[in-house]
Amino acid sequence: MMRKVISFFLVSCFLFLCACPALAEDAGLKSGNIFLYGEKHSDSACLEKELEAWSECYKNGMRDLFVELPSYTAAFLNRWMQEDTDELLDAVFTDMKGSNDDSPQTREFYRSIKTAYPETIFHGTDVGHQFDTTGARYLSLLTSEGKQDTPEYRLAALTIEQGRKYYDIRITDETVSDIYREYCMVDNFLRAWEDLDRRDIMGIYGSAHTDPSSLDMSGSIPCMAAQLKGRLQNAVYSTDLTKNDVISTDTVTVNGKEYQISYFGSEDISSWAQGYLKRDFWRVENAYDDLKDSPRTGNWLPAGNYNMVINPGEIYIVEYTQTDGTLERLYYLCDGTLYNGVYNTFNITVSE
Repeated sequence: MMRKVISFFLVSCFLFLCACPALAEDAGLKSGNIFLYGEKHSDSACLEKELEAWSECYKNGMRDLFVELPSYTAAFLNRWMQEDTDELLDAVFTDMKGSNDDSPQTREFYRSIKTAYPETIFHGTDVGHQFDTTGARYLSLLTSEGKQDTPEYRLAALTIEQGRKYYDIRITDETVSDIYREYCMVDNFLRAWEDLDRRDIMGIYGSAHTDPSSLDMSGSIPCMAAQLKGRLQNAVYSTDLTKNDVISTDTVTVNGKEYQISYFGSEDISSWAQGYLKRDFWRVENAYDDLKDSPRTGNWLPAGNYNMVINPGEIYIVEYTQTDGTLERLYYLCDGTLYNGVYNTFNITVSE
């Protein structure tokens, strides 16, 4: 066991040094700010808020939008921005089929950017997903244009290599692959920002990467935003678009006692949950002490699934609406247990 721990530590250190040369240099702070927005991929409410945020940034002179995509995917989007048809956009989404971004609402988000903010320039800073389709096609395009010896080609090739390594590692160890990806994302982000002379930019990433006080998805290292914040301090601002404020209140009777419940809205899950339309979220106020010893079913739900902030010592309701109108109401408690660096909630059995 000790040998495995030591091995993991050495691999992690090796990946950090290989993936993050930009962090090894003490370049000091320069002007420019980074405005990060954390989303739940393909969520309509998040995408609407992102358009509002980009509208304000664009109005204030920003043109560079960082996104959780490989560099070559962003490059195709930039070419599409200059085209009269959606041929390039369609090709990108064909390659992304089955991914978290494969949704009509995400596609419409990019169309809205093109229509309302045509001078937008996308910068992809993720590892090379779809490296054998989108990535290979982009390298072929650059080759046909005689651009093999260019920064664009070298960046695309690097991104492809990162993607290959990420998926190779993931076959045997998902934790190490997540660590490798997070460090690559930091390195890619800093490189892209340096190339822009550190001017103001906005970035859209999954909320697992944008909390300055959170660990990565493996729960092993600081996430991208936390590393950027540690490096750049007050230049980094982060907003979690996945968390709502209380919309309304009501009451519910649980185990014969009435409690106030706070409603935080719903989430459309039809694109990824077969047979379901949406799920709604409530917090049951001041119920934890009464319900903490309720039987647990073995079902659990990490905090990232919720559209509000999750804290220990609280009870939550998640109500699923099926396509035939059937409602499935589940109660969860948060006792402070962590799952991949975030709070986990556990389904409990109660009576209404």
